[in-house]
Parts: sequence; C-alpha cells; structure tokens
Amino acid sequence: RHSDTHSLVLLKPDTVPLSQEAIQFLESLDATFPGPSHTVELDYTRYTAQHILNTVLPLEAQPAPTSYEQVGHVAHINLKPNHLPYKHCIGDVLVSRVKTIETVVNKIGEVEGPYRTFDMEILAGKHDTKVTLQEHGVALHFDMAQTYWCTRLSGQRKQLLKEEVKENQIVADPFCGVGALCMLAAVQKNCTIWANDWNPHAYEAIQGNAKRNNVHQRQCKFFQQDAYDFLIDLGIDRETFPTLPHHVVMNFPLEAPRFLGALRWWPRAATTTTKKEEDAVVVPRVHVYTFASTKDLKHTGLSVEDVAIDLCVNNMLPPLDATEATGRRQELDEFGCRVKAKSIRDVAPGKEVVCVSFSATGRLLATMQGDFDFDD
Repeated sequence: RHSDTHSLVLLKPDTVPLSQEAIQFLESLDATFPGPSHTVELDYTRYTAQHILNTVLPLEAQPAPTSYEQVGHVAHINLKPNHLPYKHCIGDVLVSRVKTIETVVNKIGEVEGPYRTFDMEILAGKHDTKVTLQEHGVALHFDMAQTYWCTRLSGQRKQLLKEEVKENQIVADPFCGVGALCMLAAVQKNCTIWANDWNPHAYEAIQGNAKRNNVHQRQCKFFQQDAYDFLIDLGIDRETFPTLPHHVVMNFPLEAPRFLGALRWWPRAATTTTKKEEDAVVVPRVHVYTFASTKDLKHTGLSVEDVAIDLCVNNMLPPLDATEATGRRQELDEFGCRVKAKSIRDVAPGKEVVCVSFSATGRLLATMQGDFDFDD
C-alpha cells in the first residue's frame, strides 16, 4: 500500500509482458501506466536458507547442500569436500533461517565402534547435542553424540510393529539404543519389553524414556551387557526371563547375523508347538537387520533377500556354498520357520539393508544343537 488512497502494483514487464487487454484495463482505471520505477529492498529474513546458500556460496561450492537430518533441535549435515571451506557459513545460515534449528553438526567419521557412534563437529549454534523429539507419539530424549540414532528407520519401526507384533506380547531387543522401538511397543501395544544395550549412555537414555512415556516398571526390564550374553540369558536364565519372548528384534546391520549362534542355548522343548499348544507356547519370532551386497546378483540369479537369508542361516547352521541361497531358505522352511525377507533401504551403491524374519522353532534349535533327528 502506497497511501490511504492508493496502492502500488509493482510489475516487471520485461519478465512477463502485459497483454493488450491488460493495458486497456489499466487505462480504463485511469491508472498511471507505465508508472515510475521503484527499488524494493528485501532484507535477509525474507529469503530461505536454500536461496541464501545458492547466492553466497562461490562457484566451487556449488551446488549448495540441499538436505540434512533434523534430530530435535540439531541439524545433522554431511558436507562434501568442496563445502568444507565454507562449513561455518553454511551452519550459520541454517541456524539463522530455520526456526527449529539451534545447532548444526557435520559428520566427520563413520558409524563405528561398539556403541555405533560417529565423530561430529559443531558448525554453528549452541554446543548442545542432547535432544528431545517425538516419534509416532512417543517422547525420546538422548545425546546424539553419545548414542546411535537413525531417523530414516522411523517408518520401519512402525511397520514392524504393525505387521508382526500383537497386543501384550513380549519384545526383546539386544541392540535397543535409546529405546525407540521398545517404547513404541510398550506405549502403543502394551507390550512387555526386555531392552539391552552395551552403551551406558543408551542404557541411561532408555530408562529415562520409559519414565517420560509413563511405561510402568512391571512392563520393562533393562540390561547393559554384551548382546550375545543377553541372547543366551533369554534361553537359560528363567529367574530373570520366565519365558522366551514373542519377538527378538536385532537391528544392528553390521554385525547382527553373527549373534544368532546364541540361539543354540535356547530350550527347544519350550518352543515346540502342537496344534493344541500353539496358543500357549511361545515360539519366538526373530527379526534380523543385516547389510547385503547386491553386486553380481545378475550373474547368480539370486535376490538381495536370498543373500541376506544366507548370511543369517550360515551363522546358525553349517555353512554351504554362498551361491546356494535358495537352498538355505528352504532349510528354514523345512524347519517350519516361516522365513521372510524384505529389503528396507539402500545405504550405498551395491549395498542394502534387509530385514530377515523367522520363527525359532524346536526343530531349528535342535539342529543348531547337533540333534539332527529331532522331531517335534
């Protein structure tokens, strides 16, 4: 608005030419056309972070970074080498132009070590990596510099719960992290959770998250030990674990299959099912997330799911030739394991995360224990 009686309509006819009809309409209103030129100054706050980065970064840093993962108030960005000389500028722009971002960090190392963490550097904002967030109605608080977290698994956690887990079941998680899946199972399906993580920071976080989400103490047990020992204890420590769990979720793609050997310590009699007992006896459903290579699949005729199943079975039963993936699937089918596998996401060229699910039946456990004549 130019004044109480007049408004200015700013046009740029060299960009979008006015039609003859528009010109005649303006003349009918006694509008001054063409009017005088006006310079409009737009300050910093009128531009998006992406527009600013595209404008201020030099040619050698183009294209500007376009994506980041936001975890609570922290933006986690993976900068390319050509962006590094301007990393603090990039961080400052994100903090100043995105209201929900208070800290920007750059990943400077790989996810590694027993705690599955990575080195990071703070580029801008406050030096605080303790975050609070909501996922599917569950409140979570943790230090993302000290614990493992992956926002991209959010949908998979919800899907697994929807497709596999029933109300009031027992869910064991040997790699629970800060407890995203466990809390979701407890809050939405009233499940009993047995959660373990070797990382003391994750162990502390999940206990705090249980209180934060009003999960009753009788509904959960927390452990801080080696995952292999935890899996063994599920089968032999009846004082702590009165029964086997309905589900064991092993979301540690780098190493999860090698922990499956612990299942040979489980009691096979307790998992033997008959038609009369199938509603009373627990046959654990095991969900293993693993990396699987997609290289050479065209030459072998295998699927990435077959490769993932192979990785799991080779850690439970005597290994066969790696190309006999279909045979390995059939072995589990013969044991009544109801095996299924699903590709979850690509993580790198030629590398995917696959979830392999199977039932730990008495026949499977007996074979793992060397009893090849067991008949349930």
